[in-house]
Amino acid sequence: MVPLPHELREMAERIRAAVPKAPTDEMKQVLAGHALRLTQVAEQLERTNEMDVLVYGANIERYERLLAGALDEKSRSVVETLLSEENAASDKTRRQIEAWRRRAEELRATADQFTVPSVQGMLQRTAANLDMLADHAEGLLTGNPRTETG
Repeated sequence: MVPLPHELREMAERIRAAVPKAPTDEMKQVLAGHALRLTQVAEQLERTNEMDVLVYGANIERYERLLAGALDEKSRSVVETLLSEENAASDKTRRQIEAWRRRAEELRATADQFTVPSVQGMLQRTAANLDMLADHAEGLLTGNPRTETG
């Protein structure tokens, strides 16, 4: 049975997300080709939904052949591996960002305990630097890096 068009589009999007992370140019080309085939079949299915049932039935075999290469187990495995590696790296970065933010709060709390203004200032500046570091890393992670300096 041929998947629904929205399922094919979701699969194509996952594959497209994995393309830049592929280790070789050849693998990038293979994955990009799979994503393109999935998108093409989704478009065809959407068009044929409006057509005669006989035409739709005649095209099913062609769609299944196109999908066979795009949905093979090796490609799926590569995509899932690449995406899980990327997710693990993102999770590690998020944990580091959270640690910087916690440390900045700890430094602010410590600064409040000091009566020497120079020490307070130094701790406050260090906390601000950690916040800027966390903001910059968060921006890189989300694809919206901050360009201003504080």
